[in-house]
Amino acid sequence: MKQQKDRQDRRWALNQTAEWLTHKFGKKPVKQEIVYERDITWPLEEQPVKIFLIKYRLKNGFEGIIFTGPTTWSFIYLNDWTALTPEDLVYCYVGCFIQFFFIHSPASSKIDNKKKAERFILNLIEQKIIEPNFSQLCDAFQLGEDLVYYAIEVIKKGEQVYLVGTETNYIFYNKDFPPMRLPPLFYFLGKTFNPFSHSS
Repeated sequence: MKQQKDRQDRRWALNQTAEWLTHKFGKKPVKQEIVYERDITWPLEEQPVKIFLIKYRLKNGFEGIIFTGPTTWSFIYLNDWTALTPEDLVYCYVGCFIQFFFIHSPASSKIDNKKKAERFILNLIEQKIIEPNFSQLCDAFQLGEDLVYYAIEVIKKGEQVYLVGTETNYIFYNKDFPPMRLPPLFYFLGKTFNPFSHSS
């Protein structure tokens, strides 16, 4: 019975992704292959959900990876997805979903968040955590009333790095860390949510 259910799930996943790719590119993929499947915890879902990573090839030779399960999406601008582990990709898809599903902040709070980011950066410079000669706010994402997640390009120990997280919980990532090829908050939010916490 379980084998039959698994086969049905895989068939469904391949159909879902073929539909999404056809809608996106106007043509069906010429090849699809499930490379990863697992039950994970998903935002807003009470029970674990099954997710799939599917490698695909288009007629023009373009190869990519697509995620399906509770939602279907492909980071089509990610050139070398093979540098990321399947778990890294799952973190990025979960983080992407969180950021876009929960983005309800009004325009006024964007200005506030920019000011908060500037104060945060000054504070880090004063504490000599980062260097004063360069910083660039890449992203600010507000979750709830007062929790703001940042992605800021900064210089630490002479290296240009990403500072990602909140004012009280942040991590520095090297720019050549593969998940940073996507918007840095995707990976950080996905890891913070921890989709593998109750997975089988």
